[in-house]
Amino acid sequence: MHSVFCLLFLTSLILYNVHSVSGLMCWHCDSLHDPKCVDPFDNKTMPMKDCKLERLETYPTYRGTMCRKIRQKVYGKWRYYRSCAFLGEPGIGGDERYCLMRTGTNNIFTEYCTCNSRDGCNGALSVSFSILSFISAPTILIFTRLL
Repeated sequence: MHSVFCLLFLTSLILYNVHSVSGLMCWHCDSLHDPKCVDPFDNKTMPMKDCKLERLETYPTYRGTMCRKIRQKVYGKWRYYRSCAFLGEPGIGGDERYCLMRTGTNNIFTEYCTCNSRDGCNGALSVSFSILSFISAPTILIFTRLL
């Protein structure tokens, strides 16, 4: 039984390391083309993209390191954009709870939010679990019953 525990533990570590090799996954959509991109966000059919694989045409060596959500009010209509972000830091001063807000002329308002705390952080609030937590919880339960 001790060997079963060791095998399960090693398998969970391998799966966790394979998962952590990929980059940050972010939602990609815009409300001009898909009305489900607005808040409250309906991510049931939305794609997520690995930001490590995303590139800027003007700076091809830059990789996405954060997720972003842009909310704009232009001439009284709200628009939402969700994608990878390439420059800057998450939130304001590293605090993801805060977004940059700008008001311009001609009735234009923009809110720009960036994050990198978890996959899909530019969507609706949700609880995320890693592969390791799904595998290690049953492993720990099995191990404690064997003791």
